[in-house]
Amino acid sequence: MHFDLTVIIPTFNEEENIEKMVFAVDSVCRAHNISEEILVVDDSSSDNTITIVKRLMGGNPFLHLLIRTQNPGLSPSIYDGIKEAGSDLVQCLDCDFSHPPEKIPVFYNLLKNNGYDMVIGSRYIKGGEVINWPLLRRVLSSGAALLSRLLIPHIKDSGSGFFAINRDILKATRLSPRGFRMGFEILGKGHWTRVQEIPIIFKDREFGQSKLKGRIIYDFLIQCGSILHYNFIDRQSNNIIRAWKIFLYR
Repeated sequence: MHFDLTVIIPTFNEEENIEKMVFAVDSVCRAHNISEEILVVDDSSSDNTITIVKRLMGGNPFLHLLIRTQNPGLSPSIYDGIKEAGSDLVQCLDCDFSHPPEKIPVFYNLLKNNGYDMVIGSRYIKGGEVINWPLLRRVLSSGAALLSRLLIPHIKDSGSGFFAINRDILKATRLSPRGFRMGFEILGKGHWTRVQEIPIIFKDREFGQSKLKGRIIYDFLIQCGSILHYNFIDRQSNNIIRAWKIFLYR
């Protein structure tokens, strides 16, 4: 079956949200004539998430499920989903409705019709906003975004989990995803040329528990070191140099 777009939804104990999210994504894609695959990548949930998805799969051939049993975490889940996707155009979004699924057609159009390699839903450009975040999370996110700009200077929100890519930019790359910033990993190591940010309003989850862990800062610093090593030691990529040239000469 041919798909125009694969929408990856990583889950872990999302029984309150998963059915609503599947139907929200499908409704948006149908309204814009996008033939989508919805790929739920589950990290061995202990609640009813898997059961719900399997029930929904019975009448919805566009819905697929990948159950992971090793190397748990958000970024590894997204990476496994990207590798298993049935389309080369891939959209990633959280299951908790913090990312607005109605924006998916905008991402798709920029990839498909405007030739962008990656599109990022940004909280930190004009029109973007964060709602209902506690102060500590705001400070951590803003600090990580500022540090990330030392490596990818023209991207305001490289840590956004709401992004879409053309999988071609990952050919001949060696990703080592960890933590919560898969988009940053792709920016640091993928073979992209054109990246576009669009503003989004990020809302904190209404149902279920946040998956953020205390080691988020540690994982981010290790990730920064991995990207630096990849670009300057292994010399497999010149993303950081290219990013600075784009920033300086745009």
